[in-house]
This record gives sequence, structure tokens and C-alpha cells, in this order.
Amino acid sequence: MPYYCSLITRDMFSSGFVKTSFFQSLIGIFIVSPSKNGKKLFAILFASSLLLQTNLSGLACMAATRSIIDTAANDTASAQADAANSADEGMDSDDQSDDVAAEQDKTILKSPLLLAAGEPIEGFKLTGGASISPDETPDRIDQLTKQILLKEIELERYNLHYTLEVAKQGRWKGWRYAGLQEINAGMGLTGAIISTSYRGARLDDSAKVKPCIQESANYVPMIGAIIGAGAAAVEFGINGYHDMVARKNGFSPSAAMAKVGGLKNEIDALLAERDRLTKLEATSPKCALHAEIDEAEAKVLKDLRDQSLQEFERFHIGARRTLAFQQMQYFFDFAKYTTNAIGYEFAYLSLHRHHRRYNGNAGALFIVSGGLTMFGPIVSRFAGKGVAEVTRHRIRPIVGDAEAANVATLEKDLANLNRLFKESQVAPEAIQKCVAREGLYGDHQKSFTDEIRSAEKKRNAAKLVATQNVGAGLYVGGTKVASGVLFSIAGFNHHYNTKTVRAGHVTNDLLFTASVIAIPAGAFSMLDTLRIQVKGELNRHKQQAAGQLPGQIIANRLKQLDAMEANIKRN
Repeated sequence: MPYYCSLITRDMFSSGFVKTSFFQSLIGIFIVSPSKNGKKLFAILFASSLLLQTNLSGLACMAATRSIIDTAANDTASAQADAANSADEGMDSDDQSDDVAAEQDKTILKSPLLLAAGEPIEGFKLTGGASISPDETPDRIDQLTKQILLKEIELERYNLHYTLEVAKQGRWKGWRYAGLQEINAGMGLTGAIISTSYRGARLDDSAKVKPCIQESANYVPMIGAIIGAGAAAVEFGINGYHDMVARKNGFSPSAAMAKVGGLKNEIDALLAERDRLTKLEATSPKCALHAEIDEAEAKVLKDLRDQSLQEFERFHIGARRTLAFQQMQYFFDFAKYTTNAIGYEFAYLSLHRHHRRYNGNAGALFIVSGGLTMFGPIVSRFAGKGVAEVTRHRIRPIVGDAEAANVATLEKDLANLNRLFKESQVAPEAIQKCVAREGLYGDHQKSFTDEIRSAEKKRNAAKLVATQNVGAGLYVGGTKVASGVLFSIAGFNHHYNTKTVRAGHVTNDLLFTASVIAIPAGAFSMLDTLRIQVKGELNRHKQQAAGQLPGQIIANRLKQLDAMEANIKRN
């Protein structure tokens, strides 16, 4: 009795959530039932009150409850010992004591608190709270498998819509920009030809160079440079607009990672529950062989999850890299064409105002323009790689262990599952649904393999084009820097920026040389741009005929996923 009273006193002072009236009721029960049976009933009710009325964590509540129940069980054992020692009271008294003890033991074992403190001996409790026996697990595992597949299809579908919406490339984007840059390069070449022709015919007598005629050699390429800068600004804005629309539609980097992370967590939770059910299924001799197949199928499901996450990683990183590279490239193009246009403006003013010092200003801007042309492709490429690495680091917690997976593992696990289907002694009707899903797994595996190969081809092609762009930029930019140096000498050297005969002769020779250098560079730029576009168009027609255009592949995969989803729901 002192033990239970001390429990009451300690709890009344330690918990602010225990009501006095409730304890009065408990004390009343204790007074009415002073026997050992009353004490044990009081202990159980008291433990329940702690679970309902305090803010302690569930684990602490169950531990306290178990401690009190153990005390009650010890009292029960003492009561049984006393009953055994009182054999002289007759067989009727012994039988009555045994029945009471058995009933009390049964009551304690069936206590919800005791069940909550440990796992049931038989069966399994599902997430929703329902229990299931080992023989009932195959149907539940089949349902979970369908749910997992539907979630993985949802993830794949989101990946495909993501790559359609983010870093969108229009059908005529390449031709539009290339066409405007062809005009730019053509007008620059025209100005170089005019200057070469006109100044070259007057190398012996520079006084015959008429500014009004030579001015056209400067304002014509200036207009072309303005067109080139405008084209770069327009494409930069179009990319920004598409990115804004994608973000509005829920495809921003943060929204995409949140969406994929949520789907991954849902799939992992379903896989974990399926694994627990498979272990329970293996404990039944009747379902042991079926459990082996379910375990092999679980590996395939995890492989599909890994490949879907890797696919999102490729799409997400590729889109951010492409957008960063293009935006940086357009920025450099805008900067180099703007400085080029201003340089031609100063060259024009040197003739129009008869002030040769402006040639130095033009030369300085031509050097800057040439430097941007040389290093723009290199810096843009590094910017794209830098954004890709940052994006990969940000997405790593979402991809997790899937980053090390590969398609070969999926192919191996599929082959193992197929082997089990053929060698298993399970009745065909029992694994009919599993066998039907094998075709879906094969379709998934083929889609991932084709996508990886296509991505590898695009990556190799992009590397080749980037390398060619770097080489072309170094050549064209280098000639522009050389022209700028010649203009700077003519403008900033005080021996040549005067109006003497010698100064006019040297200036004409220097600017003639600058024009000669610009001709092959301008011609190369035009031909190289045309080559890239024609080659790209030919490859596009080949891919279109083979149904391998990115848009065609995505459309076919979306239709395939819709058919898979309908098939899973139907079966």
C-alpha cells in the first residue's frame, strides 16, 4: 500500500496536467478494492492515466507503464505462491486461486500498453494500423508494388515535362540568331573590302584618300555590329522569358527538387513497407518461394527508382548548364559587338572630323572586342560547368545512393528475376501478376538505356562544337586584336596623328593593313556559321526520319508511360 500511495503523491506534484478529481476517483477505487486484485487494477488504470494526461514522450510512457505492470505481475506471482502454500484450505480454494491468477495473467498479456511496447509475436501491423498474417502478405505486396510503379511513372513523367519546359530551344532559334550574325559578319566584311580597295589604290599618295568615301568603310560594319548586339540581347531576353514561364509552371530549381524529393520519399516509404512484408512472408512455409521472387522484384523496383533519379539529375544539371552557357555567351556577344560598333563610330569620326586621334580610341575598343571574342567561348564554357557543379552539389541529398547506380545493375536484376520465374516451383497463377510486370520493367530499362545513349551522343556533339567555337573565337578575335593594335598606333602615336604628309602616309598604310587582316576573319566567320547551321539541319532531318528527335523521343515516352499507368491500374 505505501508503494502505490507514493506513486500517487509523486505524480500529483510532478505533472501539471493531472486533475485532482481524477485522483480522487482512483483513490476511491483503491479504498473499495483493498485486495491484491484491486491493487493490480489500480496500477493499470494509473499507468493509462499517465499516458493520456501528461506531455511525456510515448517511449517514456510505455517504459513507465511496463515498470508498473511488472510490479503488478510480481504481486500476482506472490499471490500464486501464497495460494500454493495454503493447500490445507482445500482443492476448491486452490482451483479458485489458479483460475484467478490465469485470468489476471491473460489480462496483463492482452494489455494495449504491453502490445504497444513490443512487436506482436505473430503477424505484422501495417502503416494504417491493421494487422496481417504471413499467408495474407502476397496480395498486400502486390498492391504495394503497383503503388511503387505508379509513383515511379509519376517521377519519370515529371522528368520529361521538366526537360520540355526548362532551357527550351525553339525550332528556329539557331537559324534566327545565325541569320542575324551572318548579316553582321557580312557587313563587317563589306567594310573591310571597301577600305582595302580604296586605301590600297592610294598607298603611294595618301592625300587622295577622300574621307566621304572612306567613311562608308566604317559605318557599314558599325550597323552590322549593332544588329549583332541586338540579336544577342533578343536571344538573352527570350531565354529569360522561357525560364520565367518555366518557374511559373512549377519547374524552378527549388520547386523541381522539392517535387522529386517528395516522390523519392514516398517511393522509399513504400519500398520499406514492402521489404518488411517480404520478410514476414518468408516466415511462412507456404509463401517462402513466393517471398524469394518478391525479394528479387524489390531490387528491380529500387533500380528503377535509382535510374529515374539519375535521369532527373541529368535533365536538371543539363538544363541549368545549357541556360548558364547560353546566357553567358549571349552576354559576351552583346558586349563584343557593342564595343565593336562604338569602335567603328570613333573610326568614322576620325574621318568626319579630321581628327586622327579618334583612331586610337577605335583601336582600344577593337582590342577589347577582340579579347571578348577570344575568351568569351572559354569563359562561357567554364560558367556552364561551374553552374553544373553547383547544381550537382545541391541535388546530391535528393539523389543520394542512386548516384552510384547504373543500368547494368538493372539489367542484371531483371535477368535474375526472369530466371526465378522460369525456375520457380510456385504455381503459375500465384505469380501471374509478377510475370506480367516483367514486361513493364523491360520497357523501363530500354527507355533508360536509349535516353543515356542519346544524352551521350549529344554530349559528345556539344563538346565538338564547343571546341570548334573556342578555336574559331581565338582566330577571329586574334585578328580583331591585331586590327585594334594598328588603329591604336595610328591614333595614339604623336608622330602619326598629325596632319603631316608622313603621318598621312603611315596612317593609310596601317589602316590598309588592318582592313586586309579583317577580310579573311570576316569570311571565315560567315562560312563557319553557315557550316554549323547546315550540319545541324542535316542531322536534324536524319533524326526526324529515324524518330530520334528529342521532342519525338519525349512524346513517345509520355505515351508509353500513359499506357503503362493504365495497364497497372487495370490489373
